[in-house]
Amino acid sequence: MNYKKITKQFACKMAMPLALMFAACSTDNENAISKTEGDPGVEMGGSSEEPNIIASIRARAYYASANNGGGSSGDVVVSIPTNIFANGGQIVLTELDSVTLEPLNDSAITVSFKGNTEDTLTGELIPGDDGMVHFDSVSLRSSIVLLEAVSGGISLNAVVNVRDTNAFEIDGLSHLAAYRMQKLVESGMSFTAAKAQTETEIANVFGFGPQNPFLGANLTSSSPAALWRKTFNEIVSFGLLATLNREFGGTGTDAGISEDTKKSLAKGVESSHIFTILQVTPRAFERLGDSFALYYQECLQKRAYFANLLASVFGYGGCSSEREGELASISSEMYELKCESDTWNLTFRKANKVNVAHAFGTMTDSRDGKTYKTVQLDLGDVTQTWMAENLNYETENSSCFREESVVGEMSYCSTYGRIYSFVSGLDSSYRKYNSKEECATFKTVEYLTDAMSDDTLFWAEQAREECDGLFNEGDYTKDPYSVDWEKVVDSLNVLNLDVCPEGWRVPRYEDWITLFMYLREHFDVEPGEELNYLLSGYGNPIGFGMDFVAEVRGSSDWYKILVRKVPYLFTPKVLAEDSRDSGYEYAIQGVYGSIIYAFYSRMYNANRYHEVKNYFDLPNEGFIRCIKDE
Repeated sequence: MNYKKITKQFACKMAMPLALMFAACSTDNENAISKTEGDPGVEMGGSSEEPNIIASIRARAYYASANNGGGSSGDVVVSIPTNIFANGGQIVLTELDSVTLEPLNDSAITVSFKGNTEDTLTGELIPGDDGMVHFDSVSLRSSIVLLEAVSGGISLNAVVNVRDTNAFEIDGLSHLAAYRMQKLVESGMSFTAAKAQTETEIANVFGFGPQNPFLGANLTSSSPAALWRKTFNEIVSFGLLATLNREFGGTGTDAGISEDTKKSLAKGVESSHIFTILQVTPRAFERLGDSFALYYQECLQKRAYFANLLASVFGYGGCSSEREGELASISSEMYELKCESDTWNLTFRKANKVNVAHAFGTMTDSRDGKTYKTVQLDLGDVTQTWMAENLNYETENSSCFREESVVGEMSYCSTYGRIYSFVSGLDSSYRKYNSKEECATFKTVEYLTDAMSDDTLFWAEQAREECDGLFNEGDYTKDPYSVDWEKVVDSLNVLNLDVCPEGWRVPRYEDWITLFMYLREHFDVEPGEELNYLLSGYGNPIGFGMDFVAEVRGSSDWYKILVRKVPYLFTPKVLAEDSRDSGYEYAIQGVYGSIIYAFYSRMYNANRYHEVKNYFDLPNEGFIRCIKDE
């Protein structure tokens, strides 16, 4: 059989952009029809049977960050654009000779399927049909058929035996399997033997393992193998699939896969949207109900599969207790493999560089009975004990991240802790303005001075618009730029905020500096990069447990994630000019009281993993992480 003849549309269009990726959805059990009885070792010949055949070709929707720039220009938005079969297409069924796998003449049957349409109000894609293509009551001379999904210049194949089941998937793995089975049949092997060997080879090389067959007849959407199969398809581009066909298809082992191809697989893993999802605390999903929590757990399973895939492709074998703590390179700038608890995990290279000694504990706030996780850090000559969660004690000058009705069991406050304000309780004598009119007058002068302009009417209008927002929609008392900092510097104690439990206190500038200096030295990072090592989403190497604050919206796997930048507060301090670190400076009049941060990217693809850079800024509003008063 000339396999190129079957895949000519696919072969000539293989150089598709990397951004276009594919996946298939598992068989829907409600649509399944019992398989034809018979000896599985005997090929079906001519037949008058009329089976119903269902082909699944649903492509995944992939995530992409809408913030293409670095820095702190705005929110990080994760949205869902489209999939490769958005414009619809066709499934072509061709009967194959059961011995040679050559196409039988005049046996092709074509069924079209609808694409997706966009809701003009929401901008979301509405799936066409049910993602399934049905061949109803077809009469076949051979039980071995080629199923080819075609959409424009895209073509994916599957070679199947309709006696196995009546429902089949067409995706990247089925395409690899079709090519490999053809090679084995050309060498003289029967279709049944070639199919079994191909399943074993692909399972071993691509991280499924002997207990996770990927082409089984009873594959369901809830099985780990189905999720892992979908995950493989999400990170393999069409160009990479063509290369894998050539390199793996000839040998059936990882020995034939080149180093460049392995690097491309690692790069595909790096670009997966799940790393953006997993950067957000699971509580952000759990608060919205079971379906959201389940989706987060699926992302964790996908990460586990990625580790298995790369360990297999790079030839590292299994992780065992004898290899505990072993690190393995996967040609990635950002990640490496680490053997932990008998399984390979994807971890950050920098996070593995040094072990910061820490011990976990708990404490209970006697004022309201809330219990917090704690972490004791050994920083060489100094020991610090911090809350490993943000404070969530209600006071007059505190609020939730977002005031809205609770969808699940957790509010934003119970998810992230409360947001406190140093400046909202300030007396009016410490303000530059206390009314909308005073605000407009003050800002007009400020604009004219800064712009060195005499266009009073223009800048007065700009000032009125800003002040309208502050007084009508916001809370001007929380705006640090409404404060007369020259007066505050003379009496800094007016900003004291005593909100921590007995025996604990609001951290000081020196507490953060001590921690940051230790992290900077031991992780060998530049000033401002230390905050990454406090993040749960960065591997939580010292147990600090700091989370990005995110709003999760949507349903049924169609999620939008908005990541916000909320500062962390410490007891305000005035630093002399010669004591300030220029790498951190943002404060006015040398008054420091919060840690702010900006996102920046370590990736080149649309789905990026975000790191942060932190600075010191004015006392404003933000979270408080109490430290033990020792």
